Order: sequence, then structure tokens, then C-alpha cells
Amino acid sequence: MNIVLSPFQNPFINLAVEDYFLRFSAYLPILFLYVNRPCVVMGRFQNPWVETNLKYLVEKDIWLVRRQSGGGCVYHDEGNLNFSFITPDPMIDRLKHVKLLQEAFRRADIQLDISPRHDLWLDNKKISGSAFKQTKMGSFHHGTFLVNSDLDKLEECLKHSLIPKDSKSIASVRSKVISLEQKYEGITIEDVVELIAGFFKSPVQDIDASLLSLPEIQQSFYQLRDWTWLWGETPLFELEEGIKVRKGLLEDGRRFDRESMKDLFVKDKLDQLFPDFSEQSRLNNQIL
Repeated sequence: MNIVLSPFQNPFINLAVEDYFLRFSAYLPILFLYVNRPCVVMGRFQNPWVETNLKYLVEKDIWLVRRQSGGGCVYHDEGNLNFSFITPDPMIDRLKHVKLLQEAFRRADIQLDISPRHDLWLDNKKISGSAFKQTKMGSFHHGTFLVNSDLDKLEECLKHSLIPKDSKSIASVRSKVISLEQKYEGITIEDVVELIAGFFKSPVQDIDASLLSLPEIQQSFYQLRDWTWLWGETPLFELEEGIKVRKGLLEDGRRFDRESMKDLFVKDKLDQLFPDFSEQSRLNNQIL
């Protein structure tokens, strides 16, 4: 198993690199490890207005991201380790990799349980959630692992901005969570990386920054942060006011945004549904 650790904390870069490994790497299988700056990462078929507290995200400089895999909405920060098992097999064994992680921690005297949804739990609380993507070229199983994340921010981030009348999006399954540090005081991300690498008996390799100049990675990076993907991939939903939004657009083709809704909603609701994400766009505009 090749273990690769990303030096980047930009979630759009890390997801673009993950996609590149899946589609183009000749060195599969790879265990890709990375830590993101504070962000909320939605599943492929989710609704940001339903799943996240958008106003809070902007106020706290927490980015909004839509990944390529399905599943629910998760919070990332510098205290969360992300893992991605990337294999050349088009059909992934959803239990295999979580069992490997369970065994790695067991050897460090940390007992984790596997839920029916293939999540890892500690003391009857969720510590790791995961999602999957399968293609003709290969597949990946990626997930989070709460080492010492800010769980108060996690809870606030994942509150609703609105509750729709009807929605075709995939809803997150909410669970009580725990971080590893709450039970094992002083444990760090570096400790967990070392624990995993020791289990696989594989050195941890750093990503060569020159990878980011590859057109395949740049194309994926810009696609992930584009409005069409981030907001426009939102499945159909309907508001109590009878307004239907499909792929981020109103029935007359206008975007579902502050300008379009300014005559229908009061200012407080506009602020709640359409906070200004321009600073996020500015900060992640450059790939480095």
C-alpha cells in the first residue's frame, strides 16, 4: 500500500489530487491522507441550504465544498484527518478498508466499532464517517477521522439554513460525535498518521508540488469550485412559498440568489440564505 500525505490544506486541491490519483495514477492502490482548512464538505447529491448554516460558514471563514462521492455532509478542520483508499478495482469492498483501520487502531490499544453504515465509532459515538465512488477506472473509499476537531463548530456548521417543503436531495444522517483527543488526551494528527503507516509498514510519501501544474488536476480544481458544481448541482427542491429550484435555478432560468429573491424575502432571510462567499472565492482562486 502506497501512503501519500498531502502538504496542502486547500480542500479543492486535495479533492482534485484525489481525482487525479483515481483516474491517472499508475501506483494504485494508494492510501491518500490529507488535512483541510476549516470547511464543510457536502455529498454529491446534497443541498447546501438544507444541510449547512451558510451564514455561520461565512462569519467564521469556513469554506463550502461539494465532493464527487455521495453520502452526507461533514465538517473538516485542522484537527480532522481525511483518508482515501484509492484502488484500481471498479467495485470497492466497502467493509475491507474500514476493517483495516479498525485493526490499525486496535494494535494501538484503541478499540473502535464498525456501524452498519461502515462508519467507525468510539464509546457509542461516531468518530469517522465515509463515502465511496466507483468508476470503470477504479474506485475510492474516503472518509474523515476526528482527532481533535472543534466539535462546537462542527455542530453549528451542520444546522439548516432552510427547511424546504419538498426536496430530492440526499439528507445527512445525524449522529453524536466524539474526537479521539476527548478520550486519549494529547493525541495528534501526526500520531495517527504514524500509527496508520506503522500498521501498513509503509513509509509516508509527500506529494510533489509540481503535480499541481498538471492540466488534469487544474481542470478538476476549477470545476470543483465553479458555481455550476458547487451550487448548480443541487437537486430539485421547493420552498414553502411555492418557489421551485432545480440545479440552482428558478423556473424562469434565473439563479436562486440574493438578487432574484430580494423582493420576496426580508433582509434577515436574505442574509441567512445568501451570505457573501466572495472571500472564499478570492482565497481559493489560485491553485497554490
